[in-house]
Amino acid sequence: MSLNWDTNGSAYIEAIPALSGLGDKARSGTQTLQVRESTRFRLEVTRGSKTALTESEVLTPPRPVEYGVVDSGQPSPFTCRTEERVLETTLSLEEGNLSPQVTLGEVRNLNVRTLVMEKAETSATLGEGARSSAFEGQPALGRWRLRLPLDEGERCEDALEAVDGRLLLQFQLSCPR
Repeated sequence: MSLNWDTNGSAYIEAIPALSGLGDKARSGTQTLQVRESTRFRLEVTRGSKTALTESEVLTPPRPVEYGVVDSGQPSPFTCRTEERVLETTLSLEEGNLSPQVTLGEVRNLNVRTLVMEKAETSATLGEGARSSAFEGQPALGRWRLRLPLDEGERCEDALEAVDGRLLLQFQLSCPR
């Protein structure tokens, strides 16, 4: 992150949480900082006996959270739809694990297979490693439908063995301030 200032007096800059290299500064300047979390900056300018203060906040994107369809030793959570040539499962994010205030920013498919995700009226097809902002702003809570198309000539049993207990998604979550 680049911090720029241009004042008409002596400048003092501080950050909450604290960042090294701040403090008394020239009237104008630029400084590059590594900001790893949301940070409030405070610029105090003094000219003669007058002091002016301004504050601003830099909001960093929340860290991604990974959820997966985990192999629990139970029968597979996937259903094979032979006529549609897909494996299908659901993922429910519930209030016990997540606040209702949390919304989606971006979803990423961390699998080597194409994944079709659906929630409510929204659907997105994500190739290997692809990201989608199609669900941006929607509540993260709820039921997600996940569909994995079968490869040409692939049998349901082979596809199931390839993905059962290995389906990984990455959700970027955000909360209103």
